[in-house]
Amino acid sequence: VDIKDGALGYESDVAKEYSQTSFESSQNTKEEYKNVIKKLKDEDFYVIGRIVTFNDELFAVDNPNDCIKDTSGKATKWVSAYSRRAWEYNVKLAIESVELFGFNEIQFDYVRFPEASYSWSKNGYDFRNNYKEEKGQTIQNFLFYAADQIHEHGAYISADVFGESTSTYVAAYGHYWPAISNVVDVISAMPYPDLFAKGYAGFEIPWEHPYEVVKKWSESAVERQKE
Repeated sequence: VDIKDGALGYESDVAKEYSQTSFESSQNTKEEYKNVIKKLKDEDFYVIGRIVTFNDELFAVDNPNDCIKDTSGKATKWVSAYSRRAWEYNVKLAIESVELFGFNEIQFDYVRFPEASYSWSKNGYDFRNNYKEEKGQTIQNFLFYAADQIHEHGAYISADVFGESTSTYVAAYGHYWPAISNVVDVISAMPYPDLFAKGYAGFEIPWEHPYEVVKKWSESAVERQKE
């Protein structure tokens, strides 16, 4: 169930503190939202609350200093994963949701820098890296920060990662399987067949062979998991 995906699922007091624009996007009252979650839990569903983390245009409106800047100095709509204010907001929102609605698990989606990070870095965009961290290190540190607190409130934590994260390098947007896997309880992997390059698993057009491609990818995930 979405807690935050652009618009907020409910009228969050945390959002009101960090971003009035986000608060005004709320799609339900707390009571309406609570009733829906209660129905699911009454039927013995394991309920996961999804939070779109750093791809947050509404938070960006009110917090331009926490966003990546382009070469003209203008803030983009991507919140920088280096932003500690964004860390606080997303984790406090998660904790509030667990306390109010009893989510079993919090899933952080878009827990990364933008896909264009490589070209943006080459072109001189300002990522607001105040602590001189590597991108993979920052994603791991955010998840450490989130997991420690969310676990204290009795919920599990998961992260969405691209299939590329099982490669032996850190992706430009900060995903690296072992660095994430040793922190979170669950990885929600996204090995989309159409994102694999020609020749992967021996196929000229990998996405025409989804079973074989995902099987080979799964084997690489096992290797990274050993780390």
